[in-house]
Amino acid sequence: MVEGAPDFARVGRDFAEFCEGAVLVAHNAPFDMSFLKRLEADTAIRFDNPVLCTARLSAALDSHNSDHTLDALAEAYGVILEDGHRHTALGDARATAKVFLRMLAVLSARNIRGLNEALSMQAHRWR
Repeated sequence: MVEGAPDFARVGRDFAEFCEGAVLVAHNAPFDMSFLKRLEADTAIRFDNPVLCTARLSAALDSHNSDHTLDALAEAYGVILEDGHRHTALGDARATAKVFLRMLAVLSARNIRGLNEALSMQAHRWR
């Protein structure tokens, strides 16, 4: 699927430019960020964006539940996963976005009102 695609450094530069000043949202964000951190080690590119992780937020919101996979969160939040798109970059990104948008209502109901509070909440869960 990546045959003939630009190299990782080129894509990384483009992505860094695209997301400059944005909050990154990912499911199991530490996994994804590990690739970007490896790119940082080899280039002058930096990813200093705040990062929200739907898995970590879910663990903080629903500590009684041990299943915080994307499939479990999609089911819990009523997100329908597109047939044939699960475990693809675009399909999983769309599913994560839909879960996160629904998760915002739960965060608000728990009086988590801003980015810093959400970051603190997810960090506190993993200390």
